[in-house]
Amino acid sequence: MSLTNEDRKTLTRLHLEKAHACLNEGEQLLGFQSVSAAANRFYYAVFHIVHALFVANGIFTKSHHGMNMQFHQHFIKTGIIDPKFGHFLAVMENMREKADYDVIYNVSREDLDALKPLAYELVEKIEQLLAKEA
Repeated sequence: MSLTNEDRKTLTRLHLEKAHACLNEGEQLLGFQSVSAAANRFYYAVFHIVHALFVANGIFTKSHHGMNMQFHQHFIKTGIIDPKFGHFLAVMENMREKADYDVIYNVSREDLDALKPLAYELVEKIEQLLAKEA
């Protein structure tokens, strides 16, 4: 996919905005005790912030699994981002899939409360990286 610099900036900004919207939606859903739906929104906050980073760096993926692989290859293995976030991303994706598709599994509030701060931390970390690149 070929993007102009202006296209990249716009798409990066839109992913940043979407990440923040998803964080807000996750908080609102937690307020309604809708933990599985909140887990979905926190995952997508992370999804969009990682995609903002990808767009800014000319990296494109077609799947959630591909996103994990590219994130590890370009940002975890290179030491740009703390390895804890590689594991975190995989855990969040797994939780989101179970919450969305598994009729037996329910996301616990405790599990989500343990992961939610990392979502905010990763959003902040990637925003800092993007600000340096701008």
